[in-house]
Amino acid sequence: MHLLNPSEPRVVIVDDERQIRELLEASLRQHGFETRAARDGQAGLQLIVDWSPDVVLLDVMLPRIDGLSLLPLIRRHCEAPILMLSAKGDVDERVTGIERGADDYLAKPFDIAELVARMRAALRRPHLQERQYLTLDDLVVDLAEGRVQRGEREISLTAREYALLCVLMRHPGRVFSRDHLLDRVWADRDVSPTNVDTYICYLRAKIDLPGSTPLVHTNRGMGYSARKA
Repeated sequence: MHLLNPSEPRVVIVDDERQIRELLEASLRQHGFETRAARDGQAGLQLIVDWSPDVVLLDVMLPRIDGLSLLPLIRRHCEAPILMLSAKGDVDERVTGIERGADDYLAKPFDIAELVARMRAALRRPHLQERQYLTLDDLVVDLAEGRVQRGEREISLTAREYALLCVLMRHPGRVFSRDHLLDRVWADRDVSPTNVDTYICYLRAKIDLPGSTPLVHTNRGMGYSARKA
């Protein structure tokens, strides 16, 4: 049985061939990825919006919405690396995919080891275009100016509180363990996991005021997440 681990990179696979979906899911789980799959473009887009993956594997020939048409739609909601998978390998198609937002292109049939290597390389690559805002319900983080606002109220956060909030809001609904948050937010110093609990309490006190919708949540035995209740 595959146990979910919040620190595993999330991968959405969008491919209309069941055998390929099942092969990719089984192989990638063995390499330490958490996976979900969809068989058509429309279902794939909804899965990407709902699940906030770290990597997207996207077939070109898809029912309902083809892969090339899907690319700009995905980019409206997700900045994860997108690797195109296709039986076609012509130059024009590869160029079109890159121009529309793909990060890499792999022709079928492909080797799983090469695919995993390209995925890991894409995950290490810094994003050239960073979102200017993170939003969740009425909570908005202005990344350019480092400002946080909920509704009409501006919220003053310390640098550590701000970093913690950004990690949670970049992946709404994703559950982060305390150890994972320590690695992301306290990487520069040796601190106790209880520091995460303390700063989560600080965030709640400033963001989830009485009468407002709670956005910072404890997932017992697993960790913390930012989501609309």
